[in-house]
Amino acid sequence: MSTRSVPLATLLSVVPYFHSRGAVPVSEAARDLGMTDKALRSALWQLWSCGLPGYGPGDLIDLAFSAEDLDDAEMVEVTFTAGIDRPVRLTAAEAVTLETGLAVFLDRPEVVEQAALRDLLATLRTAAGAESARAPQGSDTGDSDADVVRTAVRSGRALRFVYHSASSDSSTIRVVDPARLSVADGHSYVHGMDRGSGAWRTFRTDRMSRVEEVGPRRALGPEPQDDGEGERRLERAIVPAAGAWFLDEFGFHSVARRPDGDLDVEIAYFDRAWLVRFLLGHADVVTPADPVLAREIAERATAGLAVYTGSVPEPTEEEPAPGM
Repeated sequence: MSTRSVPLATLLSVVPYFHSRGAVPVSEAARDLGMTDKALRSALWQLWSCGLPGYGPGDLIDLAFSAEDLDDAEMVEVTFTAGIDRPVRLTAAEAVTLETGLAVFLDRPEVVEQAALRDLLATLRTAAGAESARAPQGSDTGDSDADVVRTAVRSGRALRFVYHSASSDSSTIRVVDPARLSVADGHSYVHGMDRGSGAWRTFRTDRMSRVEEVGPRRALGPEPQDDGEGERRLERAIVPAAGAWFLDEFGFHSVARRPDGDLDVEIAYFDRAWLVRFLLGHADVVTPADPVLAREIAERATAGLAVYTGSVPEPTEEEPAPGM
C-alpha cells in the first residue's frame, strides 16, 4: 500500500467512474482515468477509509475486489459511494463566487503568481459562461448582471441597478461608483460610493438586478473602515432544543448550550426593522431574551393574525377633553 496521498480532484473522479461501470479491471480503469496502476490503487486505498460521519458500515466508501489484498486484485468495484456518485462540477453561481474571491488578488504578485491566477480566472469565466448557456431559455441566473459588475469594477465604470434591501424589504434604483469586490459567507459584495446618499455603501450582488454601466467612475476618495454598514449590534435570544436544526440555517454570533438542551444565542444585526422581521418569521425556533422585545413580537404577531380573521378592533373616537 502506498503512503503517498492522492489529490482530492483525482479521488472525486475515481468513485463516480467505478459507480457507473460496476466491476472493472484495474488496468482498464487506470488507462481510462489517465493514471498508473500504482496511482489508482493508492487512490482506492485512500478512498476506502473515507466516508460520512459515523464511520461504520453504510457510512464509509466500500470496495469489493477479486483478491484478498487490494494491491493484488485484478478487478475492483465500488459498492458504496457515500454520495459521491457523479463528477463534481462548479455551478455557474459557485464559479462566479470563486472568481470574485480570487480577483481580489489580481495585481498582487507578492500573494499569488499572476499568470497562473489569470489563467484560472479565465477558466472560471468560461465555466460560468458555459453553465449560463446551458440554462433553460427565460431562466434568470443573474450571470449577465454579475459579468457587468465584474467588468465595471475592473475597468473603472459606474453602475446603475435595482437593489432589493433586506432590511427595509424594498427595491430602489442606485447609481454607484464601485471600488472593489469581496466575498464573505458565500456571498459576493460590491463596495463603492453611492451617488444618491453621497456615502460609501456595500451591496450584495445577488440582490442587484438590471445592472448597466453608466459612464466612467468618479473619484472615490478614501474608503471608510466600516464600509458604510453602520454599527453592528447583538440581541440575545433562545433557541429550544427541538429547534437546534435552525443553527444549520442561520449563522448566529455566538451559541451556548444550556443543561436542559436549549441554546442561548446572539443575533448580529444592523437594522432593528430587520431584527423584528427576522424574529416574526422564525418565532417557532427563536425567542428574544429581552421580555420587552418578546412582548412586541407577540403583539405584532397577534395583530397580523387578526387581519386574517377579520377581528381587528375598530378605532374609537377619542373622548373630548373636559370643558370642550
